[in-house]
Amino acid sequence: MLRWLAAHVAGVAGFAQSARTAHLSWKDFTDLAGRPSPVGVLPGDPLARLGVSAAELSEGTGPVRFIRTSRYLNGAAAVVTHTVDDSTAHVPACLDAMDTYGIKSTVFVSTGAPAMEALWPRLRRAIADGHEVGAHSRTHPCRLPDTFWFCFRALTRHEIDGSRADILAHTDQPHVWTWAYPCGNCAGRGFVRRKVARAGYLAARAYPGELQLRHIVPNLQTYDANPYAARYTQVVQKGSALVVRGKGVRAIPGRTRVPTLNAKFDEVHAAGGIYSFLSHPHLLDYGPDGFYEQHLAHIGGRADVWYVPMGPLYSYRMLVGATSVRPLASRDARARFAVFNRLDPKIYNGSVTLEFQASAPVRVVAHGREVAERAAGPVTRWNAEYLRRVGERVLLTTRPNTVVEFR
Repeated sequence: MLRWLAAHVAGVAGFAQSARTAHLSWKDFTDLAGRPSPVGVLPGDPLARLGVSAAELSEGTGPVRFIRTSRYLNGAAAVVTHTVDDSTAHVPACLDAMDTYGIKSTVFVSTGAPAMEALWPRLRRAIADGHEVGAHSRTHPCRLPDTFWFCFRALTRHEIDGSRADILAHTDQPHVWTWAYPCGNCAGRGFVRRKVARAGYLAARAYPGELQLRHIVPNLQTYDANPYAARYTQVVQKGSALVVRGKGVRAIPGRTRVPTLNAKFDEVHAAGGIYSFLSHPHLLDYGPDGFYEQHLAHIGGRADVWYVPMGPLYSYRMLVGATSVRPLASRDARARFAVFNRLDPKIYNGSVTLEFQASAPVRVVAHGREVAERAAGPVTRWNAEYLRRVGERVLLTTRPNTVVEFR
């Protein structure tokens, strides 16, 4: 009995020590129960916040008719989104290559890595250029394969909430929308996914089954039904070597054959889907003759494609589902519409594209100013405002929570 008690006390003491080492807090224990609240949903009546009364709502029988909210921004036919992982000295070269071909990405960084001090200035410039910085933990804990206890001890609030706080402290990015699981660990565990949602992320990218090579072509061609274990279409990178617990080093193949890479994009593009590809910057060859830039050249600069980071892309899906368009009394305009939702605009800061039928040329006012017209072409921003005419249709790209007037 005494030996059992001594062992029990030693075990509790050891767990307490490991908890301190892993930055476990009591909140990590309470996170095991309960479900997170929806991210960024505001209380109250959004129409009231716009100053619109019930008496202003109409049947919408005037010369302008709302048709639908576009599936992708600016009525694009397909989407390209790129994610790159890890805080290494190769990140700036990767960003420079993407900027050459107009590709927009989410750069997932581990904010406690030694390289971050040198990376922050380049990442701030990337944000200004339309990229996103996503969280990849603070210290990149990794275990292959993972276990429940590893996931509990490693992916703490210190890692998940803390990396998000670090990004907000070092950049002007208004929100951190996305998380990537280090080594793909723990994406299959519900309590970890709930913890990620509770931290305020809208989506989390997985890296499924690396030891079984399932990470090479998950072949996702649209939004993932589970945004907190979101897959992607394919990897674009060289092979690597992994240290597997108890089994030594294992070689993991890559995917670098340019015709094969391009054919997968062509397949997704022809189907009007979302082409999402993943790279580790240290596993790339740079320069116009390298496989990476040859692939970027093939997919970039297309007039019918929306190029967008992962977080704003998943935010757009939320905006489309939550945004209502209601016709209003026209007053002295041809037509007026309330465009509104209950989402926090500090988090959901993107635009939506609304399609209207207008039988005559019109000017459009949103947020109190006239919306400029833009020509067709690649879409590389998620929060701009403009309109595009296609025959008698007007594609209005605007941020919600406004009254739109057609004059």
